[in-house]
Amino acid sequence: MAILAQIRNRPIFLIIIIGMALFAFVLSGVFDGSGGPVRNSIGSVNGEEISNKAFSRLLEGQNKQNSTLKSVQTVWDNIVKAKVYEDQIEKAGIVVGEKEIWDEIVRSSKNDQRFKNEDNIFDENKLKEYVATLKDNKNTKQGKNNWINWVNNENNIKSFIAQRSYNELVKSSFTASAKEGERTYYADNSKANIQYVYQPYSSIADTEITISDSEITNYMNTNAIEYSTEATTEIDVVKFDINPSTEDKKAIKSKIEGLINDATIYNTSSKADELRVGLKNTKDVKDFINQNSDIAFADKLYLEKDLPSAVFTDLSTKPVGSVYGPYEENNYYKVARLINNKGLKSANSSHILIAYAGATRADSTVTRTREEAQKFAKVVRRKLTSTNFSDIAKEFSDGQSAPKGGNIGWFDEKSQLAQEYKDFIINNRKGSIDIVESGFGFHIIKIEDTKIESGLDLGILALKIDASTTTENEIFQNVEIFASRLQKGEKMLDAIKDKNYKIISTTNLKEFDEKITGLNNQRSIVRWTFDKDTKIGDSKRFELNDGGYAVVALKNRYTKGLLPINKARAKVSPILSKQKKAALIRKKLNGTTIDELAKSIGKSVNTQNDISISNPQLKIGGRDLDLVGALLYMKENDVKIIDGNSGVYAMNVLKKTKAFDLKTYTTYSNNITTELQKRSAKVYDALKESCDIEDNKALLY
Repeated sequence: MAILAQIRNRPIFLIIIIGMALFAFVLSGVFDGSGGPVRNSIGSVNGEEISNKAFSRLLEGQNKQNSTLKSVQTVWDNIVKAKVYEDQIEKAGIVVGEKEIWDEIVRSSKNDQRFKNEDNIFDENKLKEYVATLKDNKNTKQGKNNWINWVNNENNIKSFIAQRSYNELVKSSFTASAKEGERTYYADNSKANIQYVYQPYSSIADTEITISDSEITNYMNTNAIEYSTEATTEIDVVKFDINPSTEDKKAIKSKIEGLINDATIYNTSSKADELRVGLKNTKDVKDFINQNSDIAFADKLYLEKDLPSAVFTDLSTKPVGSVYGPYEENNYYKVARLINNKGLKSANSSHILIAYAGATRADSTVTRTREEAQKFAKVVRRKLTSTNFSDIAKEFSDGQSAPKGGNIGWFDEKSQLAQEYKDFIINNRKGSIDIVESGFGFHIIKIEDTKIESGLDLGILALKIDASTTTENEIFQNVEIFASRLQKGEKMLDAIKDKNYKIISTTNLKEFDEKITGLNNQRSIVRWTFDKDTKIGDSKRFELNDGGYAVVALKNRYTKGLLPINKARAKVSPILSKQKKAALIRKKLNGTTIDELAKSIGKSVNTQNDISISNPQLKIGGRDLDLVGALLYMKENDVKIIDGNSGVYAMNVLKKTKAFDLKTYTTYSNNITTELQKRSAKVYDALKESCDIEDNKALLY
């Protein structure tokens, strides 16, 4: 950034700023925003405090690749979940044994490459060795952290198993009896012949209905769980990216072009012209690139998929020493020099392993000596024909690939096989068979197939396409002018009218959010929107984590509780509107018989036969389970007015026909059980809802 560049050039100014920042940090560590002591707890569950110290210890064990907030959220969720389940697990008498924990560790480690053997198959002994090494090194500084992380992992697994057992216990209790299945069968399949009169809700104009804010609030209070919300904010953002100008790109391209060929340059130290050898003629490509490139030299074979097609196609046909470029890729200008033109060889192989006592990872049942193993390998080799390798491997191999006929699949020359094994399969032809010794024992290896994938050895010189200091300063000045206009009271919409700026609006921003639409992870902005000193209408300039600036204006702030009226209206109004229209229609319906009711609203009586839960489609009114469900509780010649899904019905039951009897109702009781057990997946949500949870993460992170 332009400001940072200026600070770097004035170190005394930097020292003063750091000193002031440290002083402010010390003060902020003594008092919180209200002038009181800093909280010692990050929150609580049912009154049980979760200390910052304990939380921090668990946080240290999180995967370092996770973002800070993601790690914080993961640790918090795990702690809350454990505490929510704690009492229930104890009451249920669930105890988790060491074998259960180990079995779960093994199950979750089977795809970890660290614990696979030379046949690329999971080896439990390697996992045991890994854990033993962690324990042996726990007294060293780094080893202590690694061991703590492992113990935390075991505790998490133990908690997971206990929670899973509890959930399974709850799930098993959700079963339906045969009688429940029988009732469901008759309810679904018994039929009725009916007469009905239908008046749709659409017959009442929306203008006849008014829904007040108080009515919406009352409805939400009655259904508080469905319409409750966390504290949220709304913001408007104008983002300023620091992109290189056309002039910047030209200058960088010109610079990299100047590094291709030899050039005479003036040395200010010796005050004389000197010859600088370029990329095209240098004898040490690696050293040249490491001295002049923004990306270090990569000692790798570039395959066709690794390069722009034009680069690979051109250099594949050129002699060694040729160069290609400059070309633009991933915000860099690059020039590639061809060092060598060769391919990457790989082989598909099978082997018969003859292990001996003391060989790497040899099974304890193997007692033969090295000399005995070597002799036996020769005996087995003589048994081989052109067609029986797989059968012989299954019979004699000590390797874990034996059940697959000894085949271990494809490996290339850069793979992590035993070196002796790899040398043989890479340097020999398809069909070759021979005995090779490695640390694992004697391998009788057969090369099933080979292939060479085209590749190039390249040295790639790269210069980042960055904005110049001049461009940065121009952008920063634009940001400052725009931010100043807002702070003087100008509205953001007015401030962008004479500029080519775009407003990014974000709604429903929660207190512990990190990502903001169009800005990615910007925790400082989120915290600012919730700061008690930030008022609606305030604006502020921020430097973004991934470069550039954002000018942010706080548009709205909503407290925790029921949804704001302006957000709830779209959800609640249709429900209340339907209720009010139903009441108006009911007022117009007069009479005790179906004919009288039809006459009162000027409608004709409709007749329909064989209506049931499994066939709820009405000729007039469409599919309406609300109406058909009422049939279960109505008797013949019973007239009722029912609020349906799309309108109000007056209905008379002419005849009810019971479904025919079945020998068994197991299918129906099983279906009910399946549906009930699906609900058991929400057991944690139900338990959590009943707990008193205080969450202060957003105040500390």
